[in-house]
This record gives sequence, C-alpha cells and structure tokens, in this order.
Amino acid sequence: MNDRLRRGFSLLELLVVIAVIGLLVALLLPAVQMGREAARRMSCGNNLAQIGRALHNYHEAHRVLPFGCGTDYDGLVSSLGTLNDRRYSTHSQILPQLDQANVYLRLHFDVAPFAPYVNSGAYEPDCIASGGLSAVNGPAAVTVLPVFLCPSDIDRLESMWGHNNYRSCNGGGWHGRNGNGMFGQNSSVRLGDVTDGLSNTAMFSERCKGTWTHDIFDPLSDIYDLAGIWSDDTFRDYCRSLSPEEAAAYHQNVDSGQNWLEANFNWTRYNHLVAPNAVSCKNGFTWDGVGMAASSRHNGGVTVLFGDGHVKFIGELVDPTAWSAMGTIRGGEVMGDAP
Repeated sequence: MNDRLRRGFSLLELLVVIAVIGLLVALLLPAVQMGREAARRMSCGNNLAQIGRALHNYHEAHRVLPFGCGTDYDGLVSSLGTLNDRRYSTHSQILPQLDQANVYLRLHFDVAPFAPYVNSGAYEPDCIASGGLSAVNGPAAVTVLPVFLCPSDIDRLESMWGHNNYRSCNGGGWHGRNGNGMFGQNSSVRLGDVTDGLSNTAMFSERCKGTWTHDIFDPLSDIYDLAGIWSDDTFRDYCRSLSPEEAAAYHQNVDSGQNWLEANFNWTRYNHLVAPNAVSCKNGFTWDGVGMAASSRHNGGVTVLFGDGHVKFIGELVDPTAWSAMGTIRGGEVMGDAP
C-alpha cells in the first residue's frame, strides 16, 4: 500500500509542473500571435493585390483608370455636399472586376451616393431605423465586402454601411481634389501617363478604421482639424511636426472608413503628404488641404499596391521625399530604395 501511495505527485511537484507549463505557454504565446499577425498581413496584401488586378482589368476594358472621386459642387470651402454631387469612389467603379457585379448593378450612379441624404446618412434617425435601406443605394451600400477589409484592424464603427480599409492614392501633395496621383477628382489617368514608372507609383494603400467616438484618441485613424490660412509647405511642415499628444488638442474626425461607396477623403482616399502611420491633418476650413496618412495595425508600416500590380510593405521610417514621390504619377523624382 505504501508503494502505491508513493506513485502520486506531491503538492510541490504539482506546483512545479504547473509553473513549467505556464512558462512554456508564456514563451509560445508571442510566437503564436506573431504567426497569426503574419497571416493577417499576408491576407491584407492579397486583398490589395486583388484590387490591383481589378484596376488593371478595368483599364483594359475602358482604356483609363477609374476616377478617385466624382463631381461635387463645393467652392473654396468644403461642405457636406448637395444632392447634385456624384462623389462616387474608385471602389464603387471596380465592383464588377472584383466579382461583385450583383452589388454594382444595384447602384444608381445618377443620384448622390446616399440620396436622399446629403451626407452618408449614418447619423440620420430614419436611415438608421431602416438599416440603411431608406437610401437609394442602401441595399448595395450595406454589403460587407471582405476584399475591402484588413483583418488586422479593429472595427468600432457603428455605421450601417459596409466599411473600408483600403484607399485610392490622390497624390503627393495636400490637394484634396485635383491631386497629382493615380486617382484625383474626375481624373482620367491612363497607365501610359505614369511617367514616373508604374513600379514606383502607389495606387492604393491602407488606413485604420475610426473609433466613432470623440472620447478616444487614435492617431492611426483620427484626422485632426487645423483651421487656418496655410500654404502647401506650412501646412505640411506643421502637420509633420505634430506628435500624437499634441494632435489630441485639436478636434478630430472619427468616422474613418465608414463606407466604401463615397469618395469622402476620410472614407476611401489618402495621400502621401505625411509618412505612414503619422498624424493626419486637414485644414478645418476646407478638405482641399489635407494630409491623410496611410496607416495600419501591422507593426512598423503599411502595405502599398503599386501601379504595376505588385504589393510591398513600406516601413513608417521611409524617407519623406521618397514617400512623397511614390504618390505622384509624373513628378520626375529619382526613386531610391524604400525600406
């Protein structure tokens, strides 16, 4: 009987075994998390590559790339828009090339994107009550399209629309309309127009989705209002100088990526004025003064789709001049290697 009793574990031995198992789990967990993030980052890159193929197929069919933003009737000072606006996104135009013809055919491009609402309708009680279906394009716009979503990001948006992480490149400067990139307002860029080289010129990148609340400051998704009389240079330099802590003193926009349908700069577009994952700024008087950074939850940078269709991870410490040059189609810049 004594021999049989000796075969059991003592309390001390059991505690040692539990401690060893806990240590092994603690050592393995970061590796597991890193492996999962690597898979998510690969999925994000695959989404952008799919968008790239769709854009090339669109160009082959139409001999021109889709525009980045349709017509609006804003003056010098930007507004929420009017029902005459047709500010449709690049995303909405390439749906057939993304095997989403059924969604595309439900869109009515002859009305404002969210008619009868001037803005997106995301804060309109009757639109919310209908689940978005009271908007003409609501049945299409509520569709969640995984190809527009990065699996590494957090989704805190309360908008009823299909959300978006991927942005068309407006250019390298601060202009919110007639950018010098692939996808400006009412642009009609042909691949042959890109004299800087397709492999050097950004088409799309990613940006984190918003928090939907002003109680949380998230510099990867917020864009901060800097109302004032700025030039391109003074705006760029001041925006680049802001730390996240300093930016938090300004009013922030919190609905980043709330839908894929309309080409509001905070929903479907970005530019190369500021570095990846940097603080984003807009002139509070007008959206024609904006530094909308590419951003991601990936560690240390963002994924970028280039004009020739290849996808590359660009580090947030990329040289600012090289990054700005990637945003333009015919700036004539000499490109170095980007980390």
